[in-house]
Amino acid sequence: MKNKLIILSTLIAVMAVIWACSEDFLDTPAQGAISSDALSSSEDGVNASLIAVYKMLNGFTNTVGNTWGSAPSNYMFESANDDQHKGSEPSDNPDGYYEISLYQWSTNLGVFRHKWGAVYEGVKRANNAINIANAYKEKGGSEDFINRVIGEATFLRAWYHFEAYKIFVNVPYYFETDTDFRKANDQPVLPLIIADLEKAITLLPENKTAVGRVDKTVAQALLGKVKMFNKDFVGAKAELAKVVSSGKYALTPCYNDNFTIATQNSSESLFAEQASVNDGDGNATNSNFLERLAAPHTGSYSGCCGFNNPTQDFVNNFRVDANGLPVDNWNSEKVVVGTGQTVDPRLDWSVGRTGVPYLDWGDHEIEWIRGLGWAGVFSPKKNMKLVSDPEGPGWTTGQLHAKNVEFIRYADVLLLLAEAEVETNGDLENARTLVNMVRQRAGNCAQGPNGGPLAVPIDDPSITWASYKVGTYPGPWTDQAAARKAVRRERRLELGTEGHRLFDLRRWGVLEDVVTTYMAYEKTVVNNVNGTDVRIGCLDAAGPVLPRHYAFPIPSTEVELSNGALQQNEGF
Repeated sequence: MKNKLIILSTLIAVMAVIWACSEDFLDTPAQGAISSDALSSSEDGVNASLIAVYKMLNGFTNTVGNTWGSAPSNYMFESANDDQHKGSEPSDNPDGYYEISLYQWSTNLGVFRHKWGAVYEGVKRANNAINIANAYKEKGGSEDFINRVIGEATFLRAWYHFEAYKIFVNVPYYFETDTDFRKANDQPVLPLIIADLEKAITLLPENKTAVGRVDKTVAQALLGKVKMFNKDFVGAKAELAKVVSSGKYALTPCYNDNFTIATQNSSESLFAEQASVNDGDGNATNSNFLERLAAPHTGSYSGCCGFNNPTQDFVNNFRVDANGLPVDNWNSEKVVVGTGQTVDPRLDWSVGRTGVPYLDWGDHEIEWIRGLGWAGVFSPKKNMKLVSDPEGPGWTTGQLHAKNVEFIRYADVLLLLAEAEVETNGDLENARTLVNMVRQRAGNCAQGPNGGPLAVPIDDPSITWASYKVGTYPGPWTDQAAARKAVRRERRLELGTEGHRLFDLRRWGVLEDVVTTYMAYEKTVVNNVNGTDVRIGCLDAAGPVLPRHYAFPIPSTEVELSNGALQQNEGF
């Protein structure tokens, strides 16, 4: 059985960041925490402290309630982009999810508190692991082992701070030597993340020591990505090129191999949250617990929940021309099943469309849409398990399962490297080659028919619901602007609904234009964006997208608890 990186309940720390604003915190029973001195007495103890750091990749699961905002994929925050709606019904609004999608953000929404608490719990655990490893070193521990643990913990500290940066931008950075935790957020955080990753690279092993762990190459991939956010395109290009030249990773044969439990942790997976079920935890807290809202609302296999519905704009985006290349004005024609339109096969691996097979569940039915007419007509697909996959215990049927959340996969690395080539106006032909590698793989397989193989060739005669085609870009690429447009479009097609889109739009500086254009179109086909349901009288139509929306507001409770150290993001 693969190492699932499960933390023993006796190591779960009191989560003060989440509960600090509640009087119930004072009555919380002791969790049986093991002392740092005991943990630093053996390799097993040190390793257990490191596993606790990895555990927070899954967010705060139901050990402290349904903290949806800490879900690994950041889907609640991603509803502010043009790929997915909140879904469900307007009155079902966990933690401020609806306000996020309408750009009506306030500092007291639960979604912000959950994310802040989860990432800084991860940081705290990372710093604890570093201190415990250093204490073990003083007791004569193996230097190679200690370096690896500190390297992994330093990488994870950088990861959690990067997650905090992506959401809130202006955040404090904590080190293992800090004693005053009321730190200001007035310094750029990306250079600190970069420094931690550069340090981690010097300590990490060449290869992963277990499934789900990180190594030098994973750290180089994340360093390259962080440098892209920092607009150091030359530096990013160097790091991402190291990942490609390592030869350790490759695109899987079929696109959907990245989203099937049997084929996860593949050659394409660099870094992923490791989910598990039926592992002795009766609450299934090691499963995809916080991701389960994405299930179609059907009694057949889930019974819940109908959130995260893909947009019509996103679906139209998969239209292709006669050469199998993306069309420019994708919203000039609405994609509808049965009309003979030619589309990229990644559409039906990403989106549930009525009349099209939904994995091995059978054909997607319109009755699966909760809040039909308000939430759109599409269901998310990448997060769902096969009928035959094991499911865990819990209050939903078929929902708590062991599908990982992919954080960094090789296709992301290839497209980031292509983008770095474009932004440096470097080797545009290499950028074209990298994009075409991703597109060639996309053409290898399509969703198969109900009752047949899950994946079939894209021209298989059993496919009666769509016409699929994927072409590659002919050369040469000589125009930087055209190349940039192609790379950015490919990221949306390849990585859609995986937690990248909003942060891409922000780092490209195009958030206002893209989302405003999307909203203007989308509210002509679905009521969700209008936000006018009478059951939520306090919410009106979607608000304007402004420069302040490049950062979510810091939770008001955290600002208050900091005693003036934390400054709220501008505009909130």
